[in-house]
Amino acid sequence: MNSIGKNIKNFLLDIFFPKSCLGCKKPGTYLCNNCLNKIEIENEPICFFCQRPIPSSSICLPCQKKYYLNKLIWAVSYSNPLIKKIIKIFKYHYVKELYLPLAQLLIKTLSSKELFLSEETIITPIPLHQRRLREREFNQSELLAKEVANHYSFLFFNVLSRKKYTRPQAKIKEHKTRKNSLKDVFEISQEFIEICLESKQNLLKDRKIILVDDVATTGATLVEAAKTLKKAGVKEVWALVIAKG
Repeated sequence: MNSIGKNIKNFLLDIFFPKSCLGCKKPGTYLCNNCLNKIEIENEPICFFCQRPIPSSSICLPCQKKYYLNKLIWAVSYSNPLIKKIIKIFKYHYVKELYLPLAQLLIKTLSSKELFLSEETIITPIPLHQRRLREREFNQSELLAKEVANHYSFLFFNVLSRKKYTRPQAKIKEHKTRKNSLKDVFEISQEFIEICLESKQNLLKDRKIILVDDVATTGATLVEAAKTLKKAGVKEVWALVIAKG
């Protein structure tokens, strides 16, 4: 986008989303520290997929085998009105700077749980198709993943890419239709393949990878991404999202 386009975009944002806290209306920020700190992290001890009681953030063994994910960590429920409002504005109205407080929420979530994570952990975002990336100008999941990676000194790579353009998952209501639309949509990115070739090793083999996205509703996107990673040699795939839908 050229400078004129950016100026028009900023002008429209100022009109429709003036910079004031979405929680308390305090001017100068989209989410003030006071409202951010009031958001309580959930610690629901159930499996994301089957609702079986299990230690927080874990996925039961039968579901791990079926869905390829070892853990699914979420900060809050998407039913939280403030979170729902923030994510919609961040994702669909392209207010880029909202990634900072949302990333802090993810960092707070990881810090609140007893998880074994080393600097060898790779963190990677759910990718956007190039067409949608051009429309949006940024990948919200990538911004979140980079911020979390920097905080914990994790390795960050864009490991995955999308092979085909799909409808936004939020517009597809039926789980089966969502699942079918995502079938074989991901592949290991050429960018990451070149990094592996330069290092002369498979950087995914026996690794732990954290997939970052904004919302997990059915989990279909995360499952398809995890499937691709497991096939590439990853030992454990965890998912980290802001909200459970």
